[in-house]
Amino acid sequence: MRIHHFTLPAREPERVARVLAELLGARVIPLPHPTGNLLVYAGDEDGSAIEVWPATTRGAVGDHDPGPSDLPLPEAWPHHGYVTSDRSTSEQILAAFAREGWRADRVRNGPPNGPGFSLVRGWLENQTCIEIGAADMRAEYEAFFRAATAR
Repeated sequence: MRIHHFTLPAREPERVARVLAELLGARVIPLPHPTGNLLVYAGDEDGSAIEVWPATTRGAVGDHDPGPSDLPLPEAWPHHGYVTSDRSTSEQILAAFAREGWRADRVRNGPPNGPGFSLVRGWLENQTCIEIGAADMRAEYEAFFRAATAR
């Protein structure tokens, strides 16, 4: 399996996309559909990207034309993704979130008293969770899953 892109909701899509592009060494590309959609594009041959949609965008099952809605965002958004950056250290990631006024913490994932991996868990706009691993954290993550697969 390979994940090529995923979508995140944002009240201020341009701001969120700009910060993600800064941290991930990517660029922001506006997309024509749906209105206000931005692509944080890595520029790699796999097409790795994060789409940042206006939070009000909704689409029903089978709807190929999502658009704005007055439905509220959930108070606690349970979905997230893990992405890595070859460009930013964990300190830079934490500093960018602090600069924006968004919550972020360095955390350790894995079983209690067992092997695991570190990451920065941040909340874009203090609403939507994203986990970002700096280059050294990526190596931990990959080693953790290689070992888990071998067991």
